[in-house]
Amino acid sequence: MSASAESSVSSSGNAPLQAQLSIDFVVVGGGIAGLACALALRRVGHNVQVLERASYDGARGSGGVRVPPNLSKIFFHWGLRDALLRTAIVTTKLDFGRYESGENLGQHAWDEQLLKESRGSYLILSHADLYDVLFDAAVARGARVRHGCAVAGISAEGGAVTLAGGEVLRADVVVGADGEHGLARKEEYLFTAFGSGHAIIAYPMTGKIAIQVYAPDDGRAGHFGDEPCVDLSGIADGIGEIFKPAIACARKAIGPIPIKDHTDLEDWVSEDGALVLIGEAAHPFPPSTIQGTAMAVEDGAVLAKLFSHLSCPRQIRSFLHAFQELRQARVRAVRAGELQATFFMTADGPDALIRDAAMRAKAAAGRNVLDADAAKHGAEEEAVRGAAEAAAAAAAKWEEYRIVFGYDCEDEADDWWVQWGLLGERAREGTSEASDSEEGAGSGSGARRAPAPRIDFASAMTSVQVVEHSSSS
Repeated sequence: MSASAESSVSSSGNAPLQAQLSIDFVVVGGGIAGLACALALRRVGHNVQVLERASYDGARGSGGVRVPPNLSKIFFHWGLRDALLRTAIVTTKLDFGRYESGENLGQHAWDEQLLKESRGSYLILSHADLYDVLFDAAVARGARVRHGCAVAGISAEGGAVTLAGGEVLRADVVVGADGEHGLARKEEYLFTAFGSGHAIIAYPMTGKIAIQVYAPDDGRAGHFGDEPCVDLSGIADGIGEIFKPAIACARKAIGPIPIKDHTDLEDWVSEDGALVLIGEAAHPFPPSTIQGTAMAVEDGAVLAKLFSHLSCPRQIRSFLHAFQELRQARVRAVRAGELQATFFMTADGPDALIRDAAMRAKAAAGRNVLDADAAKHGAEEEAVRGAAEAAAAAAAKWEEYRIVFGYDCEDEADDWWVQWGLLGERAREGTSEASDSEEGAGSGSGARRAPAPRIDFASAMTSVQVVEHSSSS
């Protein structure tokens, strides 16, 4: 266990509500999503066992992770601030440049008010460091994490998980967190360079620099977890001279990983048993996006918040369906924005010229290149309609970030309980009391007590539909 374990426990000043009924969860997949889910469930008093097929070192992974404010605030609330800040770097701005030439297109400083409202920080750290923090915290809370533990099959109906060696584990709820291809399904800055069909994102980690390269699809299809085997110099064709030394010094990379707009799963909850999908198993995100890791951790936080109110077994399925209702709309909207951001970075032809002209003009005026106020003055100063439109689009994207960063997933789960969960419970209690009264009044005449109707929280909820507009690069 690393040194972060002690602070993970001692710094957790927020005592969460404990479930009246403690049940057993088996989490299939011990990556970031699985560990975060396990930690969240242990915080509210449930029993959790995590199964990860890779070794500990293999599961730690490589590369960097961006932790936006909507994610860091969850970790801070869980008492992990000190452990994270021991290795993470706090970013204060974004720098933008041209991929082919290295020309500086300007920068955008994080809005202090935005960060204050979000109650989080924008952090960058290595995947391995984040894994260590979550593993230590989950284990310290009492979760059992088994590495080198391959799962051969899952039976949703019986809540049974069969391991490769034949061992069968049973749980009240099985959580699939094994990814897209699984059985269940300090003051620093970020730098981004835009190109024609290409882009790079670079940011510092402790003693290292993470580099992510976007390039046209060449037909190869790598996956996270593969052994690094790709030379960046073979992908980053046409890159500017200023960037070539960094590319030449980079170790081999994983990939190339295709960017896909996946077909949404209609159901994340099994109809024949207590199996629920979270993270990449439920909603794969494009690789190297800002919010992919955040959405997976939000899943675990919401699931645990709902199950902190568990008091009887009949609530299990209602809570699982409530989780699906709460998360699907949020994830679909955020993922659509992430895809649009990828198209924005890799724009080609006239779209790229308009984008770059707008950013240059705002940088020359000393403004943040994605600032909404800059967009309002863009047409007057640049006298270029297309540039003003591009500025407005960039400003709209920045406002979208404000909304995404400010979202509090745990508050949303609590709101569901107050608006729907308690309502259902009180309705059930009222029905039960009325039935008891009728039975007492009619007992002398041989009247039989009518069964109390079952209340389905999931069907009582308002369904939210999100319409995604397709984009093309």
